Amino acid sequence: MNRKMRNRLLLLLAFTCVVRICVLFALGEQLSASIKQDVDLYLHLGTSLADSSTYALDGNPTAFRPALYPVLLAVGLKLGLSAKLWIVILHLLLAVGTVWITVLLGQQIKDEKTGWLAGLLVTFDPILLNQSVLVMTETLATFLAVLSIWRVAKLLDHPGLLNGLLTAIAFGLAGYCRPTFYVYALLTLVLLLFTLQTSLAKRLMTTFAMGCVVLFTLSPWVYRNYQLFDKPVLATTHGGYTLLLGNNPLYYQQAKQQLDNSDSIYEAQAFDEGVLRFNVSEDPGFDFWSAEASLKEAIISRNEVERDAFCYAVAFHHIRANQVSFAHGCLTRLKAFWTPLPAEIPGERSDIQRYAVGLWYVLIYLLVANFTLFHTRKWAHSGLLAGLSMIIAFSLMHTVFWSNMRMRAPLIPVLCLVAAISFLGTKTEADS
Repeated sequence: MNRKMRNRLLLLLAFTCVVRICVLFALGEQLSASIKQDVDLYLHLGTSLADSSTYALDGNPTAFRPALYPVLLAVGLKLGLSAKLWIVILHLLLAVGTVWITVLLGQQIKDEKTGWLAGLLVTFDPILLNQSVLVMTETLATFLAVLSIWRVAKLLDHPGLLNGLLTAIAFGLAGYCRPTFYVYALLTLVLLLFTLQTSLAKRLMTTFAMGCVVLFTLSPWVYRNYQLFDKPVLATTHGGYTLLLGNNPLYYQQAKQQLDNSDSIYEAQAFDEGVLRFNVSEDPGFDFWSAEASLKEAIISRNEVERDAFCYAVAFHHIRANQVSFAHGCLTRLKAFWTPLPAEIPGERSDIQRYAVGLWYVLIYLLVANFTLFHTRKWAHSGLLAGLSMIIAFSLMHTVFWSNMRMRAPLIPVLCLVAAISFLGTKTEADS
């Protein structure tokens, strides 16, 4: 990268900082509320790590959430920074890193203009701006997503031990942020087995070694959980809940009522009340959401690993018993994952804001569709192959597990890259 290009990149990164700081000032109350409520308990876990060096909820060791984001929160808290200041700094650094790597990928795939436009699109992306003021993992997950895509691109262009090692480490770190990345890593390793420009023997050795490195990075977490719970928790003890959230009688009833044009609303509060009654029966088919269940006495006690396993059992029971509803639910979740229009939540956003966001994503989707329909083979470019793998993996996972539009945040950089290529012309460096 020459001096002129480097100066332009620094200008874009400085502009990204200005945009994010303006958003943080404008939505400061939202950030304060998110810190206070701490709905997903990430700050709670980070505080526990900073204060007592234990990953615990209410004093009890836990595997309820992936560890990387709470660990990063704990770093700032340990240094004596306030939660709000550290979250602002952390999210700002991650945003700058995300834009930086997006620009580098755009330059590798096509040219400097493509990198700039993709970086600008990421800078102004509505989901990323909204999530930057919430104590949630989207900002970190998006950075790790584009980092892993970049590392795969480097590996494809320059196969070798060091690039393979760095790529596998990126996969492992991403999995510590969001377990869906492990599915993406597995799919990408399979693709690498066929696309690395080396001999078959070297491809086998490289992908096998990368898989071993990913497992090695995961092993401390698995070992720690096995010591605590006598069971090897590979990701979190929250997976069963997220599967059950979209596969239970309440959700299926709402899905049916929507088909009948009813204005029913799926209340997670009612769902959570039923889940809290899981200790009244050992039968996965029991109706925990009924009035009768609320009157029963507890007969069994479960730790979080056992409760997670039971959540899976209950979810699979309802999937098997309601296969038509499950199929419709899959379509509903896929729609929720990819919808361009945010949900209508009274008091949170106006119709103008909602339709402005919707228009933004419609334009992005049209550009991506243009690229895909007329230049499908260009998805095999080294800078886009891992992005395609990530799109497939995340879409499949959130078709079955709980889904909403914020969960596609990690896909934003690759969508912006493709949109930029499509807008500026589709000739890539590989075609030159």
